[in-house]
Amino acid sequence: MIHAVPSVSMKQLLEQRNARIMSVSEPLPGSRPYDNYRPINVPERLQGRTLWECVLEMFSHVPPQQWEEWFCAGQILYDGEPAKKSRRVRSGEQFIHWFPNTIEPDVDANIQVIWEDDDLLAVNKPAPLPVHPCGRFNRNTLTSLLSLAYSGEQFRPAHRLDANTTGVLLLARTKGAATYLREQFEQNKIAKRYLVQTAEWPECDTVRCDQPISRERSQSGARRIDPNGLFATTHFRLLRRLADGSALVEAIPHSGRTNQIRVHLWSMGLPVLGDPLYLPDGTIGTMPTHSLGSPSMCLHAWSMSFMHPRNNGSAENLARLELIADPPNWGSSMSEVE
Repeated sequence: MIHAVPSVSMKQLLEQRNARIMSVSEPLPGSRPYDNYRPINVPERLQGRTLWECVLEMFSHVPPQQWEEWFCAGQILYDGEPAKKSRRVRSGEQFIHWFPNTIEPDVDANIQVIWEDDDLLAVNKPAPLPVHPCGRFNRNTLTSLLSLAYSGEQFRPAHRLDANTTGVLLLARTKGAATYLREQFEQNKIAKRYLVQTAEWPECDTVRCDQPISRERSQSGARRIDPNGLFATTHFRLLRRLADGSALVEAIPHSGRTNQIRVHLWSMGLPVLGDPLYLPDGTIGTMPTHSLGSPSMCLHAWSMSFMHPRNNGSAENLARLELIADPPNWGSSMSEVE
């Protein structure tokens, strides 16, 4: 495995890229009022249902009363006109959800590009910062900010990181690269390592958690341990016990379930320090994304190793690349990778 160290010329390019990202982020593009139009695309499975039934099933985490208010305000559009709840929808139809005078919450836009070539981009993602448009966020998202900094280029995230999670994020620049990386993720050929600060000391230095995780999310977006859920495995290794009763832990997920590390630690009574959703008392929070200035959620995507898309399975160059993102302040004592 080769630790991917940028060349001198790439370092110079990355400095320019990071300066450009900072320039398009001041002020944040979502901090000024604008009309936000979000598409609602009807899937085949909802063919023939009413629009009301369609949105309730597609966005089950949103209370029906909220949808009622949006319909009454004329904010669900079809061909530029308010749509009726009773309208029968067709597969492939697109409706528009209009959010007038949108002002998005502030985010941390200190995105640091750590690798760039013709096929992919890798960044050290800050927090709080959603990766792509969702919920209250549209322009103040990582992909939107990168598109501004890269003259309209559209990047394809190869995997997910929560808005509150920092660290290595891979983005594909071509369709071929996106397919190649996706296949590696699906086949568990990409090795990921996370640094976590847990609210309490683990009882054991190493532990493996195989608890299945629910398929469906709650209204707040949370998942739970569910005997009938999706298979999930995470290995944990204690790195350091801290004087305040918390601990630094290495987490290696061997599956890619939503909130996997957070749910597994929470189920063991070791919630991630600063997690706004999976709380220390075993309850679920109501605000899944931190506001800027809140205490950090101490979960960091520390390193990732993978086959570069240009390898293409060729016999002459099969070395794996490893990308490392320096931890934020709460994990700075672990800057030297162990």
